[in-house]
Amino acid sequence: PIEAIQNEVSKVALPVEFHKKGDFFGLKIQGDSMVEAGINEGDTVIIKKTNQADNGQIIVALIDDNEAMLKRIRRKGNSVALESANKNYETKIFGPDRVKVQGVLVSLYRNF
Repeated sequence: PIEAIQNEVSKVALPVEFHKKGDFFGLKIQGDSMVEAGINEGDTVIIKKTNQADNGQIIVALIDDNEAMLKRIRRKGNSVALESANKNYETKIFGPDRVKVQGVLVSLYRNF
C-alpha cells in the first residue's frame, strides 16, 4: 500500500483509441505484490477512471480515503477482499464503506 497522493512524474502517450473511451491515469508500481499477474516494480499501469468494478478485475482501491492499492477485487456479502498476486502477501478484507474503487487496469507499460 502507498499513501494516496497525486504527483505527476512523467507523461505516457496513450494510443488514439484510448482518447474516446474515457478518462485515464497512470500509476508507477512500487513493490512486488502483483508479480504473479505480470505487474512488476517500476512498471506503469494505465487505469481507466471508474467507481465500478467486476469481481476479479485488477483495480486501484482507495482505503479509508488515504491509502491506495493495486489489487484484484472480490466482493462477497458485506465484505470486500483485495487480493495480491503474490503468494507472500495475504488477502486484505474490508467493509464496503472503507474501499472506494478509483479505476480498473486497462494497460501496462514497461521500460527495459
